[in-house]
Amino acid sequence: MSAEVLDCKLVAQSIKDKCKEEAAALKAKGIVPKLGIFRVGEKGPDLSYEKGATKTMEEAGIEVEVFALPADVSQEEYIEKFKAVNADPTIHGILAFRPLDNIDENVAIAGNISALKDVDSCTSENMGKLVIDDPTGLYPCTASAIMEIIDYYNIDVKGMDIVVINNSNVIGKPVSMMLTNRFATVTICHVFTKDTAEYCKKADMIICAVGVENVVKASQVKPGAIVIDATVIRKGVVDENGNPVINEKTGRQKIQTVGCCEAGVEEVAGRKTPVPGVGSITSAMLAKNLIKACKLQNNIQ
Repeated sequence: MSAEVLDCKLVAQSIKDKCKEEAAALKAKGIVPKLGIFRVGEKGPDLSYEKGATKTMEEAGIEVEVFALPADVSQEEYIEKFKAVNADPTIHGILAFRPLDNIDENVAIAGNISALKDVDSCTSENMGKLVIDDPTGLYPCTASAIMEIIDYYNIDVKGMDIVVINNSNVIGKPVSMMLTNRFATVTICHVFTKDTAEYCKKADMIICAVGVENVVKASQVKPGAIVIDATVIRKGVVDENGNPVINEKTGRQKIQTVGCCEAGVEEVAGRKTPVPGVGSITSAMLAKNLIKACKLQNNIQ
């Protein structure tokens, strides 16, 4: 029997619909929610992210202003512009694209952004609030997206044994703390974990986000377990002979997106997210954080 699909598109749409309602209510008070995007140069991934984020904001009723700086901008110039935007009361949240070349991100971004505008959650203040479960914190979008899936499907994690295969500051650490705050028993696995499979076999839920295919195999999933695959791996499509499959419209090799679970996982798990999937909620969470930031800055409950 195939696993029940945890439909991430439904979760993302519900978040955007709620944001649109709240944005309309704020506008009725004369407050226009607005995101500021900081971009240096014109890197393909940044432009793609900008396009997607702008579309999501529009769907959520949020305005966007892009601050595009030249590729050769100095750290001093970047910081000067960043500080000006951070001080602008009409900008309620800042999304700064990273990595930055020749600019110290910890100094330029984390060192100059107000925690109340930190919608991408890069400040130690917001991460500290996460640890103590402070509701005024703005938390990492992908970790929050995973929790939104859990909430949308009314999954009670209290007492669950959960394995998180990721140790990053944007997914593994924050989501493990969010789950711990709900009294789940969480194990974090990473590249130095001696036997990840053994931990997974006992888990009621597996959350994986590593850039390697087939890390989670069907043999290490407990029958009926919940699997949330937050990985996005883009690879070229090849035929049975290993030759690239070409897209007739673009003339380029076709690209497919895969996660870190092997195909057989779907036949063992009770519920599972599709790939891609979690990413659509991550974008929606940026909108949710922006609305929250706007309300916090205007002392609105």
